[in-house]
Amino acid sequence: MSKRPLVPAFLKKWDDKLLRNKPGTWSSRTHLVLYFALVFALLLFAFCFFVFFDAKQYSHINSWNVFVCLIAFVGFVFWLIYLLRFNVFKRYGNWYAMDGLKDFILYFISIGAMVAVCFIPMAVETLRANQQFGNGEIVKDINELNVNACKLEYHLVPLNWKADTCRIVDNVNSSTVVESDEDVVVDSVVVETIQNAAPRFRIMDTAELHSKLITADSLLKINDSMYVFYECPDYRFVSSYHADEYSSEKLLSSADIYNRFLKIPQKPDRPALLKRMLELKTKYAVKSPYYEGEEYYDKIENASYDTKIKKKYDLYRISNGIDNVVQKKYAWKMAWPVYLRVFYYTALLLTMLVFIFRHSTVKTFFLSILTGILLTIISALMVVIFDGDEEIYILSFLILYYFVFAIMALSIFKTNIRKASQGIALNLFLYMTPFVPLIFTALNKAMQYRNTYAINDYGHTDPDTNDLYFLIAEMVGSVMLLVLIQPVFKRLYRKWYSSPEE
Repeated sequence: MSKRPLVPAFLKKWDDKLLRNKPGTWSSRTHLVLYFALVFALLLFAFCFFVFFDAKQYSHINSWNVFVCLIAFVGFVFWLIYLLRFNVFKRYGNWYAMDGLKDFILYFISIGAMVAVCFIPMAVETLRANQQFGNGEIVKDINELNVNACKLEYHLVPLNWKADTCRIVDNVNSSTVVESDEDVVVDSVVVETIQNAAPRFRIMDTAELHSKLITADSLLKINDSMYVFYECPDYRFVSSYHADEYSSEKLLSSADIYNRFLKIPQKPDRPALLKRMLELKTKYAVKSPYYEGEEYYDKIENASYDTKIKKKYDLYRISNGIDNVVQKKYAWKMAWPVYLRVFYYTALLLTMLVFIFRHSTVKTFFLSILTGILLTIISALMVVIFDGDEEIYILSFLILYYFVFAIMALSIFKTNIRKASQGIALNLFLYMTPFVPLIFTALNKAMQYRNTYAINDYGHTDPDTNDLYFLIAEMVGSVMLLVLIQPVFKRLYRKWYSSPEE
């Protein structure tokens, strides 16, 4: 029985059983990798759970990621050392059906476990932030901060809204301002805040009108070609992007704050409001690493009303803390597709490299890498020389290379000599296979864009549809690789490696 002091007895027995009965499976050491990855993951989780105790503090997750990735890389190197000590394929051992697919999946599981550990610090940081702050709680506190600041500084905040009179045209190349003799009728919502609308208007095209209709605080449609847009002063001294995206409670706009709390003057309970502002400051305020104390604010001369209010109630530091919390809380909700792809493609690329190395000679393996680098340089030079559409040219080159590699690799079945050129082609053929559907999808999209651009039609495919196409291409590529591993690639490697050298 193997002597490993950190491995439990049941796993040692399993290890010995695999060695005696399934040496190919045993050589992958997947069972040991999963065990050590799980132990390290639990220790790392516990350590991060206690370190990330204050979600409002600035994140140092990048440093944590680098540190954990280095440890995972060391583990990967140790795994390779043990993996390369025993190779059933290169020692011409017994070859069973589906061995190629089984080996590939075991390598992927082992490497995937090591890659997954690198995401633990980010996951724990998000977990701690969600434990300490609720979704609706942050939104309510932001609204309370803004409303309380307006109530306490009612004499300082501006109450007049700005008017923007626009004449709508089909297309315009410049925002030309022209004189107008038309009377401007003021919207009843802001009639008390606008003294006199300016008897001037600017030209606005229909595209800008569509955006303005969505974002305007208030508007008045005089006729089909004349609009007056009203802009409320900014009363949102504290805000955070995405803060209310996952909450039923929504952030109040400046217009909401004006209509509910400022339109009709109110006498505030100043002691109670000041006490509450101090509580929220204690809850969220955090020093920025870019400046300290009040030195930053003291340099501001002739400050605007919002700067004065932010300085008086320390809203800059409160905003810092709220931003930090929101960023940590929703990091996975906003970017989980990116994280998933980083995990998958990192594990996939490393798995293919290991699989190729296990089924190829050392010389051919490194010549394959060199060939890939040289082809990349040559392709880039050809794109520059011909001065064409870079994206289309590069994607076309990749498709051409893939078919050339496929033809050269498949020719191994008809030769009885191990040629280095065929081994290089086989390695690159395997490495490109899962990405071929993606390449075709990207090329099709690039061709469509070029054709629509050539006829001055700037409409594009719906982004959600494009994302779906690329997702399908990713899935098809992965299935292609798994389907071809055993009947094509494993047989090609067996035939090529067992043949006499040139």
